[in-house]
Amino acid sequence: MNALIIKKKSVYIDPSVRIEYSSFYIKGLYNVFGKENVNFSRKYFKQLKRKIEPHSYDHYMAFVVVRKDEIKKYIIDFRDKRSVKESAYQWCDKYAKINFSDILTDKCYHDKMLSIPPGFGIKIWGKYDMAFNCFNNFLKCNFAPIVTLKTHLRDYYSQYKRPSLEEYTNDTIHIDNKTYVFMIGTLWTHKNCIEGNNLFRKIFVETCKSMNINFEGGFFSSLNHPQYEEYKNLIFTKPYPIREYIEKTKKSSFVFNTPAVHDCHGWKLGEYLAMGKAIISSPLSNKLPENLVDGKNIHTISNPNELKEGISLLISDNSYRNKLENETKSYYLKYGSPKAVIEHLTGINTVTNLTKQKSN
Repeated sequence: MNALIIKKKSVYIDPSVRIEYSSFYIKGLYNVFGKENVNFSRKYFKQLKRKIEPHSYDHYMAFVVVRKDEIKKYIIDFRDKRSVKESAYQWCDKYAKINFSDILTDKCYHDKMLSIPPGFGIKIWGKYDMAFNCFNNFLKCNFAPIVTLKTHLRDYYSQYKRPSLEEYTNDTIHIDNKTYVFMIGTLWTHKNCIEGNNLFRKIFVETCKSMNINFEGGFFSSLNHPQYEEYKNLIFTKPYPIREYIEKTKKSSFVFNTPAVHDCHGWKLGEYLAMGKAIISSPLSNKLPENLVDGKNIHTISNPNELKEGISLLISDNSYRNKLENETKSYYLKYGSPKAVIEHLTGINTVTNLTKQKSN
């Protein structure tokens, strides 16, 4: 279907992108334009100052859509901070950003801005494609990528080890007997997390354990974390395998979300939306393309004292929990999926275009 829709358009991605973070959006480009029409090239990206601007490697993904003599330039900014890369903003026609604030992001960057929900790393290539693109993009960066060769190789391999999108989006599974809740997260060292994210998650875990809930999880951390003594009874020193994390999150009756480093929309929020989970969340700090609405597609608590009441409601009211799940999934399909993000950013609607072609 996609090849018919976009046969006169070609897409080119900057080969210096961080693949693990860009994989979600590359998947969207494949969905909208067809994989055969998406390639890597340095031709259109020489004005981007990635090598001389700090953190450019982990800040954004750049791509262009070429049709005949028309070239449209796009940036997808997946960094935690609300800041914007000046050279990338000046270069592009449209700038999509996960962590954008109407108030805290400098207003000089609002004109081209599109708010998007958080994505997360996914597997888009098997062994052959992973190896080919890793080596080929190393060549296209003139054997001098922004990062070390070790980091370049590790980033491609990390993509290969991630689950596919389908592993997140197939049906949510609940345990039939006693209420089961799973939450595992990083114990962050960033100041705002020590004062907020870590504490909120700790209270959530302790509240679940104080109730008639089969709770599993805690925090992943090293032994030298400054809060280790305070959290040691909740800490795992070895991370959960990613596919076990997905399976247990799907089985969880509901999930808990709170803004993370720099008050960002973290990967967890994107994963929860893709899974269609009932989400309890502290207030979100950044803009979304459409707000998640308390009581419709999220259950929001304003402070930790409201956690027990919210948990009790989701345990006792199956219809409310099911409503949140269904609305969360609808939100993901409309705004948060790779395909939806690319369609909104480029203004290309695959269903509309296919209908037009069939009528011609």
